[in-house]
Amino acid sequence: MLLLQVLIVTSTWSYGYSQITLTQTPLSVTREETKTARIGCKISGEGFNIDSAYIHWYRQRPEEVPERILYIRSLSTSMDPGFDSKKFKATNDFPTSTANLRVDQLTSKDAGTYYCATWDITYGVKYFGSGTKLVVSNIKAKFNSTTMKILPPSTEQDGKVSYMCLIQDFYPNVIKVTWEDENKNEEKNGVHEEIWIHRDNESYSLSSWLTVDKNSGKNYSCKYQHEIQNNYVPVESPDKPVVTQTTGSCISKPENGTTLSTDTTDSFTHRTASLIYIVLLLKSTMYYVIVLFFIYRMQSPIKRRGKKP
Repeated sequence: MLLLQVLIVTSTWSYGYSQITLTQTPLSVTREETKTARIGCKISGEGFNIDSAYIHWYRQRPEEVPERILYIRSLSTSMDPGFDSKKFKATNDFPTSTANLRVDQLTSKDAGTYYCATWDITYGVKYFGSGTKLVVSNIKAKFNSTTMKILPPSTEQDGKVSYMCLIQDFYPNVIKVTWEDENKNEEKNGVHEEIWIHRDNESYSLSSWLTVDKNSGKNYSCKYQHEIQNNYVPVESPDKPVVTQTTGSCISKPENGTTLSTDTTDSFTHRTASLIYIVLLLKSTMYYVIVLFFIYRMQSPIKRRGKKP
C-alpha cells in the first residue's frame, strides 16, 4: 500500500528525457449493479507514444492490496488470471493519448479504486495515476451547486481571519476541495476540512475553511471537483466585502452584502453545539469512572485490615 502511494505521488516524472503525466477522470464513477462503468486516463508528455507503450490497469478493493486486471499495448490486450475479458475491456484513443477501461455487468465486488499505470522505459519504473473510485450503489450520484456557500469571515484573531466553504447534499463522498489565489496557486497552509453523512445515509456535506492574514490582499476561490460537477466560488480579500454565491437560501442585506440565511447558520451552529456537548459529556463520564476507581482502591485495604486473622 505504501509503495502504491509513493508511486502515485510520483505519477508526474521523467519519461526518457521529458515529462509524463497520468491524469484520471473522473474522481469517481457511481453506477447501479448490472450497469457499465467507464474510466479514462489521459497520458501526456513529450516523447510519449501511447501506441507503443504498455498501459496497465489495477483494481484495489477496500482493505486489500492492488491487483492488476490487464495490460494493453496498441490493440493487443493481455488479461491477468482471475479476471474475465467479457467484463473488463481496455482501449486506447490514440489522437487524444487516452487509455480507457470499461467494466460491464457491475456487481458489488467490482467496487474499489482503479488505477492506470505505465512504464518509464529509461529507468524501468512504473508510474500510476491518481485513481478513480468505482461506487456500486442504487443511490445515484448528485451534487446540488445551489447549496454551496461561502460563510462570512470569522472575527479577527491575532491578525488572521478564516473563510469557510460549505458544500451540502452530494453523493458519493468522493470530492476534492482546494483553495486558490487569483494566480491559480493552491493554498495549502491553514486549510482544514470535515465531511459528514446525513441521517438518511444517502448524502454528505463538507466544510472546508481557510485561515489567512487579514491584510494578505489576495483574492481566493474555493474550488471543488466532483463526478457531477467541477467549479469554484470566489472569495474577496479579507479587507473587502465577502462574495457569496447567490442562492435561494441566501438573504441580501445592503449593509453587509449577501449573507447566509438564518436556517443555514442555525443548522451549522446547532451541529457544532451538539458535538461540543457530546465531548464534554464523555469527559465527565470518564472523570466519574476514574474517581470511582480510586475510591474503590482506597477502601479495599481498609476492608482487608478490618478482617480478623
